[in-house]
Amino acid sequence: MVIYSNHKVSPCNPLMKSSPSRRVIVAGDADLCRKSHFQRLAIATRALEYTRREIPNVMADVIFGFDGKILRPDGRSFAIADDAIDLAFNDDGSFRWLSDFLRFAVEPPKQRPQERLIERLRLIDLAFRIACPERAKWIAA
Repeated sequence: MVIYSNHKVSPCNPLMKSSPSRRVIVAGDADLCRKSHFQRLAIATRALEYTRREIPNVMADVIFGFDGKILRPDGRSFAIADDAIDLAFNDDGSFRWLSDFLRFAVEPPKQRPQERLIERLRLIDLAFRIACPERAKWIAA
């Protein structure tokens, strides 16, 4: 495993080079609210073997290092603020929620994710769509 910016590069290779012509479409709210999508996202995230504190840094590296275009499902541009990850996680520097989220890789969720979690899930999902398009297809299936 290679170390880059104090982050392990996984088999998913989240620090891969991107093309300015590449387009990635973020997941819609309906997809992110499905229990199956939520659990597959937890499974894929847990498989990367990052700690809860490493995950937001890797997400930032992937999302903000992407040279292509990020679009909404309707084709409009999807803008990401510099502090989007911090805002999505309510400026909780411990990222404790991620520990709970990763448990859903083993225990299926009993209910759909709450709407207040949608932006967190969207950013995690977006990092997969950018860095691991094949894995992202499995998550969204």
